[in-house]
Parts: sequence; C-alpha cells; structure tokens
Amino acid sequence: MVPDDIDYINDTPTIQEYKKLKRVMKIMTNFYVGGSQTKLEQAEFNEDSVNKITENEDMINAQLNSLKTFPIHPKRREYETELTEELEKLVHEKKKYSKKGTEFRQLYEWSNGIVKVTKWLEDGLDDYCVNHLKMDLGFEVTPRPQLSKEDYSSYKQGLDEITYNLQESQDFFSASLDGRLRQYHTIEKNLIIAQIETLSKFPEANPRRAQILFEMEQDLEYVTKNMVEDPAAMAKRQKMLDMHSDFFKVLRWYREKMKALGDEYGIVDQDKRSDEEKIKGAMSSQVEFMANLTPENTPELEELKKLNLEQH
Repeated sequence: MVPDDIDYINDTPTIQEYKKLKRVMKIMTNFYVGGSQTKLEQAEFNEDSVNKITENEDMINAQLNSLKTFPIHPKRREYETELTEELEKLVHEKKKYSKKGTEFRQLYEWSNGIVKVTKWLEDGLDDYCVNHLKMDLGFEVTPRPQLSKEDYSSYKQGLDEITYNLQESQDFFSASLDGRLRQYHTIEKNLIIAQIETLSKFPEANPRRAQILFEMEQDLEYVTKNMVEDPAAMAKRQKMLDMHSDFFKVLRWYREKMKALGDEYGIVDQDKRSDEEKIKGAMSSQVEFMANLTPENTPELEELKKLNLEQH
C-alpha cells in the first residue's frame, strides 16, 4: 500500500511540478503503449498456435476418414489408435492456447482503452494548467472542448482502473524487494516438485503420466527462472517500483481534478466502495496471497539491495 507520508503534487503545481507531470505522463503513455503492443503479440502468438493445431486436427481427421475405406486390418487399427491418441493431445493443447489467446485479446482491448485515457490526460495537461489554473507556461494553449457526460464517465472509469491496477503493481514490486515474492516462488516450486515426485511413482507407459510430467517440468523451469535474484533483476524491480510510484502520484492528482469536473457535471459516483475496497477488487490472487506473507530479507537479499543502492 502507498505510505501515508507520500508526497503529493500540489493542487496548483509549480512550474517544476508541471514539468514532472509532463515527464511522467509521457513515460506512462509510452509504458501503456508498449504493454498494449506486447499483449497484442501474445494474443496473436496463441491465436496462431490454435490455427496450426486446427490444421493438424484436419490432417488427422482426413487420415482417419481415409482409413475407413479399408477392411478392419491390424495395420488400420494400429494407425487409428495412434491417430486418435494424437488427436486427443491436440484437443488438450488447443484448449490451452485458445484460452490464453482469448485472455490476451481481452487484455489488449482493455489496454487500448487505457492508452486512450493516458493520451487524453497527457494532451489535456497544458490546457488544464493554463486555462483552469492560470499558470504561465511561456506559450499559448488552445482551450480543449468541454467533455460530454459520456466521455467524462468513460475517462473517469479508465482513470480509476489505471489507479487501482497501479496500486496492485506497486504491491507486487514491493513484495519482490522485501523477500515475499521469493517466499511465494519457493512455495510454488516445492508444490510442483511434490507433484513431479508423486507422478514419477506411476508406470512410465501411462500416457497421462508422460503428459502431466512434461507440463509440470515446464512449470518448474518457468518458476526457477523467475526466482533469479541478481543485482540486475533487483535494480530493474526497484526502477519499476519507483516508476509506478510516480505514476500513482500523478494519477492521484488527476483523479482529484476529475472529481472536481464531475461536480461541475453534477455526476454522482454510484460506486460507494472505499478506495481500499476497489484496490482489493482489482488485486490479483498472487498479490493477495503475498500480502499475507511476512517480509523477511535473507542475507543474500540484503546484499543485493546494498549493491542496488550503490548503483543508484
């Protein structure tokens, strides 16, 4: 959670604060643009995988149909058994890629909406400072058209979503620096190893054993890579935490401005939940689990943090 002593940006920012707002908004917009592109690439990868599997399914079904024209020959039975087993595996793989593809496609569409909001905020900053706060930025700014109630509601919702998701991200990166993420991955790793050991007790010829063992070993490799805690990884996490902290302060400032704008429109927020309740609603199961762990820096983590501080 954000500490109580966080330094807020003033309601009427100084020129220095205005420049920071501009800088952070540009970084934030580029951050979400890049994230949106990554989600699109992930969606397309999984969708392409589904298309390839579908082609292989069609190929197998065509082979099975061609076998039906022959008598029940031992070789026909052998081919049909092999092809049917292969088809069952493809169906399993297709469901997995299809689910991931749908998830990333939905995230991409959501992310595009967030990019639209951040660009609107970035473009509207000069107008707000000059035409509402009467600041002298040294250049003339054309007033932006007044938002419709519909546009206001859309941007306000997007701004809230960004704020709550950034809070969740801050909690994640905090956990990655205070040992809780390491504890989370250790539990996950041990859980996977226990599954592998259990499966290994069953006959090697069992098709399910081979399939699930393969998936478990992939999961183990993935979590093992995520457990790497070297100075470069720690520095990256600290940089992300600092960046998200700046994003959060800017968005908190913008939300106050949007609230005032909502009052002008006579719009009442129907969501009566507190900010803490809304943040919890946006929290992933991973971050929620880590919130219940106790920060515990090992000597190795302490050393890595010292090296990270020296790099700063």
